[in-house]
Amino acid sequence: MTSLYTLALLLIGVIGTNLIKQFLPKIPEAFILIIVGIFLSITPIFRNFELEPEFFMLVIIAPLMFLDGQKQSFSKIKKRFSIIFLLSVVLAIATAIIVGLLANRVEVQWTLPLAVALAAIVVPTDAVAVKSMTASVDMPNGVGEALELESLFNDATGLVLLDLALSVLEQGKFSLILGIEHFLFVAVGGVIIGIITGFIIVGIRTNITFRTTSPETTIIPISLLTPFIVYFFAESFGTSGILAVVATGIVHNWESNKLRLTSTRVQLTSNTIWESISNILNSIVFIILGISLPIVWQEISHMGFIGFAQLIGLSILIYVAMYAVRYFWAFREDNQSANAFFDSHDNLKQHRFLSHVFAISGVHGTMTLAMAFSLPITIANHDFPYRAELIVVATLIILISMLMSAIILPVILPKKIESYTKKDLDTIRNKMVDYASLKVSETINDHTIRETITMQLQSQKGWFGDNRLDKENSSQHYNELLSNTKDVIINYIHSDVVQQNYSAEVIDTYEKIINRLKINNIFQRSPLQTIFHYIRSQYKHAKWHIQNGQITKKQRLQGRKKWAEEHHGKIQQWQNIHDGLLLLNNEVIDQVNTYLDDLLRESLQKNTADHQYISYVRQRFDRYFNLIKREYNKETPQIDSDLYIQAFQYEYNYIQQASTAGDIPNTLAAVLYNEINEAQTLELQQINQIEAIDS
Repeated sequence: MTSLYTLALLLIGVIGTNLIKQFLPKIPEAFILIIVGIFLSITPIFRNFELEPEFFMLVIIAPLMFLDGQKQSFSKIKKRFSIIFLLSVVLAIATAIIVGLLANRVEVQWTLPLAVALAAIVVPTDAVAVKSMTASVDMPNGVGEALELESLFNDATGLVLLDLALSVLEQGKFSLILGIEHFLFVAVGGVIIGIITGFIIVGIRTNITFRTTSPETTIIPISLLTPFIVYFFAESFGTSGILAVVATGIVHNWESNKLRLTSTRVQLTSNTIWESISNILNSIVFIILGISLPIVWQEISHMGFIGFAQLIGLSILIYVAMYAVRYFWAFREDNQSANAFFDSHDNLKQHRFLSHVFAISGVHGTMTLAMAFSLPITIANHDFPYRAELIVVATLIILISMLMSAIILPVILPKKIESYTKKDLDTIRNKMVDYASLKVSETINDHTIRETITMQLQSQKGWFGDNRLDKENSSQHYNELLSNTKDVIINYIHSDVVQQNYSAEVIDTYEKIINRLKINNIFQRSPLQTIFHYIRSQYKHAKWHIQNGQITKKQRLQGRKKWAEEHHGKIQQWQNIHDGLLLLNNEVIDQVNTYLDDLLRESLQKNTADHQYISYVRQRFDRYFNLIKREYNKETPQIDSDLYIQAFQYEYNYIQQASTAGDIPNTLAAVLYNEINEAQTLELQQINQIEAIDS
């Protein structure tokens, strides 16, 4: 039960952060998550929480590294192998050696293996944290790719170096040859196990895909279990589980490319699930960092001010040293692979700038804290020396690197220029939906089917439709059009054609009904007011039944029978009027649809930004027409899936025409294409489910 509460609180933290960040757009999401984590640490579940490294590596880091591996291809790894090796191994080892020597020099009580252990802990970088810090700025593509490739493997390098340092501390001796052999065994062994295991799992998945009718029920669970299985398997042989899951992820990328247009349903579902898991786990990483900070603060409080000040100074020195190593390496590296990331030395100013950005972007995250907490309590039958100090320094370096990145990068990098805004997306989406609705109205004669499909299309605009635009302006247009449409109806029912076909009683009755339609601001009534209005109407309805003694079904039937006996002579007359009202109502529906369609067509031709009010008016009158027909709880008609496919094709056509004409950027077109595809898939799935239930 404790595990369930823990997971629930973490998910609540993620949800809360997503709500909070809407009101604090200028603050990096990582900092909001950390603050949320600090507040969660107050809860009984997380009080005195100490990060368990093995659990953290298995449950959070392994899936994330598996996903990172899936984003890389064999061809890319092969092409960038030399720079990956330099970034993840050579640069990491060089940084660890320099930081270790510096720490050993400053903290003279620390032995060199202990200083190297600290250096190994602060080696891993966090590309996700950098993305959070630079969400509003334009990170150079080359530097961004270098950071991703670096963080892909340098976690494993740090872990292996930490393992070596701990073994020296325990045994009291160090052999360079044995150290290199151990490094190669752990690193290369992990990669080999990951590749072999990856191909075995891919083979199993491929066979299942082609031999079963519903492969997703088997393939997706296998996919979710893969990083845990591979990590366990690699660690059981004493090799790097992190490198193994990365290698397996790369193999799965190869599988996805090979089977790109086969088993598409499995791949789409799997991608959606993994994307959601990735977003949640990346958020949980920073929440856990925030939850862990109070424990670090307890360690700080035991050290006193002077001891803490010394550790702050050491942390700043280590950060500056790591910045210098990263900058010097990026600036001095002169080969084709490095030039693709940091530009060539011929463009010295840009090369120096990109090297500076790369150095500042060496942000450290929860992986560093997990490695710090993984330090044993005892070693060689003695208390682990300066364990609390190492944890505090690691935490300070994490915070310093995040703060420096959050402060400096937004200043030196240009603001991100989006090819379209949220308002542009809403406007084009609304025009797309209205265009498709208009085409549906032109091609489908059955009003009920046309209304149902149109309502489904309109739902793509969202619950409140276009209310993100000018509400006041939309309300004014809405009220004007509602009044004009009423005038169209009144003029039609008093036309010569209607006068010839219907009696005066039918026309007068219909006019009275239409005049009951109130014109009010569509945005005036709040959800609470709507609920109150519904409750009040139900109260009046119940009160009438109680006062007239018509509570039970039997009493209501007797009341209707009595009323029919009392008005026997007028029933046929009323029935004739009712039949005439229904016929006239159908004609009015056609007139209103034609009138509103013409307005919508004209609005689209003029490229007007806001015509959502036309849909509001149409919906208002449709509800009123249904009341006249007494279709209060009208059942949704069965609609052929071909009609929905055609409706979505109209949306495709609109976006294609607008994109070809240059009216919308390709990036915006791609977003809307994806939305149409997802909406079409969902609609067809629901139709199939309904048909399966009915059959």
